[in-house]
Amino acid sequence: MRNDKKKAKKEAEIIAAKDKKYEPKSDSILQTITFFLFPVIVVYGIYVILNGHISPGGGFSGGAIIGAALILYSNAFGFEKTEKFFTEKTYKWISFCALSFYCLAKSYSFYTGAHHLESGIPLGTPGAIISSGLILPLNICVGMVVACTMYAFYALFKKGGL
Repeated sequence: MRNDKKKAKKEAEIIAAKDKKYEPKSDSILQTITFFLFPVIVVYGIYVILNGHISPGGGFSGGAIIGAALILYSNAFGFEKTEKFFTEKTYKWISFCALSFYCLAKSYSFYTGAHHLESGIPLGTPGAIISSGLILPLNICVGMVVACTMYAFYALFKKGGL
């Protein structure tokens, strides 16, 4: 048992040393700019997602903006600091919940439409933020999945894993 613990600790140290290789060099200009731009970019991405049903944009566009913000943060501060708030477990849960809701909502919509049933989802009023039935929640789901997937692909290509 003791040998296994020592071996596991040694393997963890090797993985940590390997991860250090992918950490960026400390660049104070990039870190300062990212510190101020990251929240602005994320808020703009949320704005694009939430207004996607009444203006150009939507889930994919807003998710790409948020994904780019995560990549910028990772380039400036490194994977170690990014993984304090965005781990592999977080990625899996966000993707699972968003895709499950999307699947259930669209299945419900198709089922009620195919059987000529009243869906009970209000259609909303044109031009209002809280309107458009299922389009807004589906845009939010698409945005979350796209943001997570963009960052996951970046991490996969940069260091070989999330």
